[in-house]
Amino acid sequence: MHVKLEELVPGCILRRDVYKLSNQPLVRKKTVLQQEHIDILHVFLVYSVHVEPKLVDGSAYKPKSLLKEEKENKIERTSLLEDNDSFTNRYLRAVQKYKKEFSKWQGRLKIEPYTMREIFLPLYEKNPTKRELMELHHFSDKKNYIYYHAVAVSIYSAMLAKKLGYSNADVIQTGLAGLLADAGMARLSFDSFNKKGSLNKDEYEEMKKHPVVSYRMLEEVPGFNKKAMLGVLQHHERQDGSGYPLGVVSGKLHPFARIITIADVFHAMTAERVYREKQSPYRVIELLQIEEYGKLDKKMVNEFIDMVLDLYPGQQVRLNNGVTAEVMEIESSNLTRPVLQTEGNEEIILKNHPQLYITEVSNGETAASV
Repeated sequence: MHVKLEELVPGCILRRDVYKLSNQPLVRKKTVLQQEHIDILHVFLVYSVHVEPKLVDGSAYKPKSLLKEEKENKIERTSLLEDNDSFTNRYLRAVQKYKKEFSKWQGRLKIEPYTMREIFLPLYEKNPTKRELMELHHFSDKKNYIYYHAVAVSIYSAMLAKKLGYSNADVIQTGLAGLLADAGMARLSFDSFNKKGSLNKDEYEEMKKHPVVSYRMLEEVPGFNKKAMLGVLQHHERQDGSGYPLGVVSGKLHPFARIITIADVFHAMTAERVYREKQSPYRVIELLQIEEYGKLDKKMVNEFIDMVLDLYPGQQVRLNNGVTAEVMEIESSNLTRPVLQTEGNEEIILKNHPQLYITEVSNGETAASV
């Protein structure tokens, strides 16, 4: 949708990069617009922008008037929000339902197991594509991160459990455990979600107890088995014992917890936070293999990467320096660093350029971007 700037409202999602007096975007595509973004666009005298047909809460965006659409560029894809019953729209609706439940927990109300299944099952019933999995982090905003994060972790956890060959019952339990792993954050004595600075020592120690609080909140809720409970309790533990709240090591980590941990780390590193911009999922996949080595289950990480990674020869990609190129060859040992060929026929062997990484790919229905 091509609209004038005065038609924008907080919650609109940019469909195209916005450029002004620079080769670098003023505001990047997939940004969930807040009033501060709209104000910046006004300051730079931007006349119009292209946005998605849905707001970030899943409701239809209905501007008073539309401008004529221009021809789409070759790196742009069809929107994941066009189909009202698409997986992405189901995700956005699930987030809004989860947000309502979270506010109830903040008021000391108990978790309603039926409502949790009502949130999760429509997502479980709709198999997402790799593109949809790689683009989940876009449909979020920093002020509401915790709600988008919980539902995304639920999706990634269930999909990974399914890929690992778990039974349908265990897939559902893993997904529900991912959904409720951070429920204890609702009981913190301070607002950790919108705090721009670092937590002080007392706040950090209290935050580290949220898996225990989540576990306690689930103890009296029917329909969650012991495996799901352990997944919730241990989702911030690490195989080398560096995690919390108990500092347990790999031999004592339940498989559900290992799954949820990977889902949690991946979405947390890709999504926009109060203190950090969102990151390229292709870059984050590399960090999972390097920075988290020895902390996460290696076999499960590899399965997760295979589940979400959508690179193959023939795709157009964009790098963090703005260069557009075509994927020519992919090595099994460097899945996110293929051999590329630019429009000027220059060959780029990405593994030889550590400062460069892929921010966006496009080819038909398989795409994702930073």
